[in-house]
Amino acid sequence: MGFSGFTADTFKFLMEIRFNNNVEWFDANRERYKKSVQLPLKQLATELMPTVLSVDPYFSTNLNTTVSRIRRDTRFTKDKSPYRDNMWLGYRYPGRSISEGFTIWFGIDPNGYDYGMGFYYAEPSFMAHYRKRIISDPSGFFSLAEPLMKLGFMYSCELYKRDRFPDAPAEIKPYINVKNFSWMRHFDGVADLLEPSDIANRLNDEFIRMKPMYDYVRSIALIDDASKLSH
Repeated sequence: MGFSGFTADTFKFLMEIRFNNNVEWFDANRERYKKSVQLPLKQLATELMPTVLSVDPYFSTNLNTTVSRIRRDTRFTKDKSPYRDNMWLGYRYPGRSISEGFTIWFGIDPNGYDYGMGFYYAEPSFMAHYRKRIISDPSGFFSLAEPLMKLGFMYSCELYKRDRFPDAPAEIKPYINVKNFSWMRHFDGVADLLEPSDIANRLNDEFIRMKPMYDYVRSIALIDDASKLSH
């Protein structure tokens, strides 16, 4: 059976686990999770896979790693809540976590959803090559960025507290004075995700439209990888 949308219980479950974040509650609702959350996400991941592989044929096809786990890794966080109240699909290279490399994603929480492409953490060496490319050819960057912005994508980034590039042209500073970045769209509300939903068709279209910028970023990542091998 293919993906036809999420159910109201998908988002009810995510809201309820936010306020019942303990092993006992989850064990009592494990089958709800599998049916209402995990299953439709795997169905959606499967439906999107051909388009995602047309963007980058090296992405992992393993659904168990593409669909996020409900259980949180709390080893290095102050928040020891064992479960997430948000879930996502993260298309990435085999052997890499969602926090590594450039990822295409779709995510849901009780109140809305988002999708896009970007870094959770971008290595400083990559960012140095990225800034160099933008500075050397601003028009090339904006020829890719402006179509995304017209579609409603925003450049989401973690800015440096001070201007590290005072001599750079003003129009490119918001794009280079950053630690990491993503191109994303965020939507409040989940009504258009409920079955019957056309979200899979919309994501297929938008992922294809992201491909030129994705290719731009990947080309810089390849330069970064090559420079590491040469040292």
